[in-house]
Amino acid sequence: MSIFHNLASIFCRWRLKKRKQTVVIRGSCNMCGKCCQEISLYVDSKWLRSKKQVRKASIKNPYLNFFEICGKTEDGFLKFSCTRLGKDGRCTNYENRPNICKTFPAPSIFYQNGELPKGCGFRMSTEIDFEKILEDACKDEDCIKLPRNKDF
Repeated sequence: MSIFHNLASIFCRWRLKKRKQTVVIRGSCNMCGKCCQEISLYVDSKWLRSKKQVRKASIKNPYLNFFEICGKTEDGFLKFSCTRLGKDGRCTNYENRPNICKTFPAPSIFYQNGELPKGCGFRMSTEIDFEKILEDACKDEDCIKLPRNKDF
């Protein structure tokens, strides 16, 4: 299954590149804490599926010790909940949270066909990457080069 997920992620990136699109994340955190509950973790290019994998991965990634196993998905991935989540849905050690929390939500969720938790204040979509279109247009030999005015 891991090979399938890797291929699906590569295909998704390729398709977006061909369409000159990029993943866009909008919105803001509404502090519901759902991103910290019943989540699957992708560590060292693998989805965690067993306690043995978690033990091995936690040696290299000590932040995994902040999570406890709370079940399994239909695909056989372990589900985790953060032990630092307070009753109010907020992190009890926000200043020292791991990078996985600081960068949530990352475009990799989209590439791996993941979904944001229901009620999350963020949303993901794809849009045409204007910078890529402009870059491609400027590579065109027929592109008109405008003189640069030094006064600007």
